Amino acid sequence: MVGWKEGLQKVSLTKLQHEMLGMSLREAKQNVDLLLEGKEIVVEIDNNDLAVKFMKEAEAIGVIFQ
Repeated sequence: MVGWKEGLQKVSLTKLQHEMLGMSLREAKQNVDLLLEGKEIVVEIDNNDLAVKFMKEAEAIGVIFQ
């Protein structure tokens, strides 16, 4: 995740990471906070299908990928 669009659904992004990727809520929220600060977030997902699904859903709520 390299950026975000205006209107980013922060809570939804936190929940998406928690529910889909199994991250703790704390780690997921930290990722959102860092993204909002302009930091690039790298999340390693071993399953390609899961990665594609995550990216598609994250883009729909305002995340920008490279």
